[in-house]
Amino acid sequence: MSRNRKALQEVIIAIVVLAMVFSIWPALDIYVSRQFYADIHGFWLNRQPAVQALREMIWALILLTFLVALAGLVFSRIFRTTAPAMNKVWEVIVMTYLLGPALLVDGILKAQWGRARPANITEFGGPQEFSPALRLSDQCPSNCSFVSGEGAGATAMLIAVMLVLRNQKSGRYSRLAGRIAIAIAVTGLGLRIVMGRHFLSDTLFAVLFVTLIALLLLQLKRYRNIRLF
Repeated sequence: MSRNRKALQEVIIAIVVLAMVFSIWPALDIYVSRQFYADIHGFWLNRQPAVQALREMIWALILLTFLVALAGLVFSRIFRTTAPAMNKVWEVIVMTYLLGPALLVDGILKAQWGRARPANITEFGGPQEFSPALRLSDQCPSNCSFVSGEGAGATAMLIAVMLVLRNQKSGRYSRLAGRIAIAIAVTGLGLRIVMGRHFLSDTLFAVLFVTLIALLLLQLKRYRNIRLF
């Protein structure tokens, strides 16, 4: 069994386990968010200029990574490069972004799920009701909490970096680049929680859903020789 296929099985298991955890203990989301909430100041980190700047920087890196992959894909089509493995890597990265953050997350889940964001629920001074992660709700009309769009983007960015690093000759700084990418992605995910914009479950399911899409793509015959894990 390939590492990618094994990882796919593990991601599916993780989704099932998390679904059970947040169905049995939905208040876990409130508990985690409450650690970053103050009765007087609310989610005070959301108003810190440095935190906002860091969030915007990570979002810019997410978009830049997609644009680089798209440029690589277009370049390979126009100039017929002699690196077929990397050409396929660009394809997987672009499709992961489009099918994950763009279609599944922003196009379907965030538009239809109706889950209010932490800062908007009554437990944290807002007008909306809290709803468990996997329950459809009517508390948010659009751009809702489940799942995290920026969390999905951060995951796609990390997957993109790992695909590039693991499908070409290891360079001197490959391991360092991988660690930096992980640190940026984890920071981006954490910011959405501490700023009161997403629950813990929103971020975890975003990671798993996007990873699932990438691993499903890698099961296609055209991409089976591409390494992610």
